[in-house]
Amino acid sequence: MKRVKISKLQRGDIILTTTTAAVSKAIRWGTKSDISHAIICVQHRSVIDATSEGVHARNPQRLFFDDKCALHVLRLGAPPSADQIDQICRFAREKVGSEYSTREAVRSAIGGSDQWTRKQFCSRLVAQAYASAGITLVGNPHYCSPADLAKSPVLTSVPDAVEQVSDEEVGSWTAHADSSEVMRKAINTFLEGARTKDKNIQTFEDVGPYLIQHPAEDTFFSKLLESSGYLTVWQLNAERNRWQYEDALLAELPADKCKEYCRGMVKDEEAGPHRYVTNRAAYRGLSHQHDLAFFKLLFDLFDLLAAEHRQRLMVARRWLEMKGMIAPVADVIVQPHSPDWFSSMESWDPVKAAVTRFVIKQESREDVCSICGDDPAADYRLEKGFRPPGGPDTLRLCDDCLEIRRSMGDPFTLIR
Repeated sequence: MKRVKISKLQRGDIILTTTTAAVSKAIRWGTKSDISHAIICVQHRSVIDATSEGVHARNPQRLFFDDKCALHVLRLGAPPSADQIDQICRFAREKVGSEYSTREAVRSAIGGSDQWTRKQFCSRLVAQAYASAGITLVGNPHYCSPADLAKSPVLTSVPDAVEQVSDEEVGSWTAHADSSEVMRKAINTFLEGARTKDKNIQTFEDVGPYLIQHPAEDTFFSKLLESSGYLTVWQLNAERNRWQYEDALLAELPADKCKEYCRGMVKDEEAGPHRYVTNRAAYRGLSHQHDLAFFKLLFDLFDLLAAEHRQRLMVARRWLEMKGMIAPVADVIVQPHSPDWFSSMESWDPVKAAVTRFVIKQESREDVCSICGDDPAADYRLEKGFRPPGGPDTLRLCDDCLEIRRSMGDPFTLIR
């Protein structure tokens, strides 16, 4: 058996492959190619594809292929910008949960059409993701085959991107529950239920606008969210992979495994705010604007996931620092009301950022309390163990707001 070499994968890479199944053979015969499936890499240890299950994320370490099957990794010959890569990956993530269209997948092999639906198939997902970032892979991103992607003049093959996998390792992975599979089932369960209310719902992003227009359905969607298991899938990884959360357990693993995992965690973080932080901010705003339990449930979920992710990141960074592979993170204090402070706060808590902008505008000065606009105010920082997993840990506070925040359990100390 073989699989893609994880250490070679970069965000935006395209994996082209096939299987020994009859449908794959038919696709290869129809397109005169050795491939029948396309997958896109969106993060270290995370790829997204469209199959009969719909559009979903998978762990590439678990994707094993028969030695007789073709397996290629393609990458843009001219490196895209960071913003383009972010857009490509964001597009693919936003399509998670979309239904699969067999009819349109078949039609792509016989010339396509001028019309298409919001449903997906593998090569459409990849081509549309790139098109959303202004990058043309094929003539028609709505109707194309994996073979069309393979022939794209802007893509080049990534060398040495495939590795052999022993039967023992395959068996080891197979013996343990796949958290990404559990997540796929939870997402499909939720969206299948959601489509009983509106068949046009394809993804989670479609549910918010629907609920805003139909707030009476809040209880139905909130209960569906809970019964689907979507809110508790994260527990599987936390239980199975405690080594990701604890320094001592990580140190017990083979050095090569630690190095690959920790470097991947840090590299992903360098790409910008993690999706948990981004989703947290989005549902923070929605739960503030609309008094709906559904938005509050998702805010609480991503608030928790952001904290869990931060813990994993810090454990990974400490291992790399201990091995001398990266320099320690500088302890930078972000001055309240500075451009960097607002940029960070808007990605973490857009409501708090908006409140502060409002009070500054009302008072026509920046040296006022971040919360109420009173003067005098001083700059404070949360103690280390209480700092948020995202966003700034500083505020400009008047004496009254300082005491209120401290009474709420926030140990702010004066910045000197």
